[in-house]
Amino acid sequence: MPETFRKPRPEWLLLALLMLAGCGDSRLPISLPFEAMYDGRPVDCESAAVRLNDLRLYISEVTAVMTDGQQIGIAFIPDTDWQNDTVALIDLESGDGACRDGTPETNHELQLLWPEGEVRQLKLTVGVPFDDNHADPLAAAAPLDDSAMHWHWRSGYKFLRAGVEVDGDSFWLHLGSTGCEGTTGDIRACNAPNRVTLTLEGFVAGRSAAVIHLDRLFAGIDLSDGVPSDCSSGPFETDCDAVLANLGLAAGSAMPWLTLEPR
Repeated sequence: MPETFRKPRPEWLLLALLMLAGCGDSRLPISLPFEAMYDGRPVDCESAAVRLNDLRLYISEVTAVMTDGQQIGIAFIPDTDWQNDTVALIDLESGDGACRDGTPETNHELQLLWPEGEVRQLKLTVGVPFDDNHADPLAAAAPLDDSAMHWHWRSGYKFLRAGVEVDGDSFWLHLGSTGCEGTTGDIRACNAPNRVTLTLEGFVAGRSAAVIHLDRLFAGIDLSDGVPSDCSSGPFETDCDAVLANLGLAAGSAMPWLTLEPR
């Protein structure tokens, strides 16, 4: 990729505006930025204390819940790098510092076509839709052409790669569907789909940011015992117990690890 820092290009928003104007559509293009925090402080790959060692996630199925209860599916604005019309890849790691397995390209924003009216809630899914998840990755276009985000041995994508480290200790999570029956291109079902659907309060178009609270995502993980650990979504991995519960995918109380905050 020729760029060292990729961001949603203004020409895509201009093209969207021209297309909408031409067909009389009242929807408007907006950006929803994503940020990472730990204990209320911004965190990146080179933070002084707790720092990222990875943070990438697929977003799909965005829905606006209006004040009258109506639910409106939100369209993505496709581009050549980070999102097609059904799924987007958010990449907050920069390949620097502790993010040794990352890349310098980043994407901090969703680009969406937003309806008129007052919104009460925003719903979204962390994950890739079933058919896309189990299609042939070698034939996939962006953002599903990223080999680092695919679990070839599980015939699907990693919906979320997230990790933090401190001096002498670390934890990372790779979340994706497990226990899938069949082969790539012919998966019939998965015992643990592991898509996370979130309902977020307080959305204001153009004035809200999605904040990933890594301390809440990894609540219950000991980062002071000097023993690095990880979770690959396996049903028998004890290191997965706390984080899958925090995500709402296992017994326990889900944590508000992704919230909307004023920009």
